[in-house]
Amino acid sequence: MVNVGSSVLGDYNPIFYANEALQHLEKALGMAARVHRGYDAERRSFGKGDTINIRTPQTFTVQNAPGTKEGLETETTSLVLNQWKTVKFGLRDDELAFTGERLINDHIRPAAYALADNIDLALVGLWKDVAYQSAWAGSDVVADITNARKAMFDNAVPLDAGLMHMMLDSTGEQQALSSSAFTQQQGAGDLGISSQVRGSLGQKFGFELFANQNVASSTAGGADVAGALTADVAVGATTIAVDGFGTIETQYAGTIVTIADEAYTLAADITFVAGAGTMTLSSKIRVAALENVAVALTAIDAKSEQLAFHRNAFALAMAPLPENGNQLGANVATVSDPITGLSLRSRMYYDGDASETIVALDILYGFKTLNPKLAMRMRR
Repeated sequence: MVNVGSSVLGDYNPIFYANEALQHLEKALGMAARVHRGYDAERRSFGKGDTINIRTPQTFTVQNAPGTKEGLETETTSLVLNQWKTVKFGLRDDELAFTGERLINDHIRPAAYALADNIDLALVGLWKDVAYQSAWAGSDVVADITNARKAMFDNAVPLDAGLMHMMLDSTGEQQALSSSAFTQQQGAGDLGISSQVRGSLGQKFGFELFANQNVASSTAGGADVAGALTADVAVGATTIAVDGFGTIETQYAGTIVTIADEAYTLAADITFVAGAGTMTLSSKIRVAALENVAVALTAIDAKSEQLAFHRNAFALAMAPLPENGNQLGANVATVSDPITGLSLRSRMYYDGDASETIVALDILYGFKTLNPKLAMRMRR
């Protein structure tokens, strides 16, 4: 049976198909092309479930000289490579004419796109970690964008040229394309003419604007309420004990939690018992707080969660998968792009019972919010 499979598989070049799939994967990426990718080089090995420990720079305090030395307390955050995703399809013996470009156009391209879409959806879902928001009214797109920029500036976000991005849904894009600031000569110069022709928003007010069909829509739930801490909370904690939330029983992931003027979000739904419970936060406590300090909840409602963000707000890392199937009668190839860090594996093997050549593309990746203060929800 293996001999038959090997003969059939000889018609295919797994390295060629893996390279073609990787090109299509890269072209289809939306969010992934705009988030931090530098941690690919820091992974220690390439196995499923491996963890990248990301060092977080310490914040120092300026003193009058000569001053006293501060101890180095470098923190780390972990990015786990635990997203192993695959797309698999079969070609019957009577379909073996689908070779070369036909195989790529009919199968490889949509398979690679499906993997790219999975990565994009994962990254878009990180909106629940972002605790800062700016309204998107839509009647004045310029004001919507500049208001978000001001809010990020006031939040100490470094407005680095080329690293600021803004993700819009279909309505947000339509409103921008209808604005003279984007598509008219008098408002946007030659770029405005290009936007009319190509529908590309390009760069505006320091952001690279892009439309994404995967923009998340939050579901209404919970209510705006206030309570208090029932115990002291130290820097670095991710859970807080609270009380005083009355008859509101459930609050949902993505709800904004404000403690001593610092904003966080709920990492998971919480159901209070007699107004008390333990909240799990999506990021570590940045400023210590004492028992009885007020805790305010800003509930989510049904909105489109557009995002403005600095590249370093979120991270994506990928790892190459092994090629050990080559010793077991399969044709396996893994390809990686040293510039983007993208990695993809192509596997081809023969199923004698079904008289099919099986083609599988798979990826291994991890994703994480690095710094939620570098992003802003633009809720529409």
